[in-house]
Amino acid sequence: MTGNPLPDELGRFILTSIPSVPYLEAVLLLRSDPSLAWSSSQLATRLYLPEVQAAELLHSLESAGIAAQGGGQDGPAYQYQPSPELARILDQVAQSYATGLRAVTDLIHSKVRRAHQFADAFRLRKDS
Repeated sequence: MTGNPLPDELGRFILTSIPSVPYLEAVLLLRSDPSLAWSSSQLATRLYLPEVQAAELLHSLESAGIAAQGGGQDGPAYQYQPSPELARILDQVAQSYATGLRAVTDLIHSKVRRAHQFADAFRLRKDS
């Protein structure tokens, strides 16, 4: 199989809505049991991230309408609560990630590389 094995709509969603692999992993973790509420320390431990980065991910998921904040024992905790339409798309992302991990991660990483290349094009050089 050549080219991108992901459906066009799904590929566009990943490119426009999934900024990083840790973000996607956080989505999938919350999605795995919507009844659980995750604190930043729990997410950090599970995804092997610094707690600050885990907190940023949870805030991003809340801003994106994927998670909702509630009270936890030690501070804010977040549960998976997307709209039905968003849940449908995230189900497709989860299925594609499970069956085509490399295609999904390559797509996410290609976006990051393109963003860096774009930024580098505008970086001023000391010798100019």
